[in-house]
Amino acid sequence: MYDDDPDDFDAEDTEDWAPGECDHCYGGEPIDTPFGLIYCACQIGQGATPEDCACGPEDD
Repeated sequence: MYDDDPDDFDAEDTEDWAPGECDHCYGGEPIDTPFGLIYCACQIGQGATPEDCACGPEDD
């Protein structure tokens, strides 16, 4: 199943994103995953305010 050892917990790895921060999503439609839909946090009001949002089109 999973190779991750539950005792091998690193708090640094869990701090990638927190409510109120920009998640650097590129916008657009939600992504359908086996765990459900994933939305851009800023787009649904859980991320940064519009003036603090760093989201944008994906670099070419």
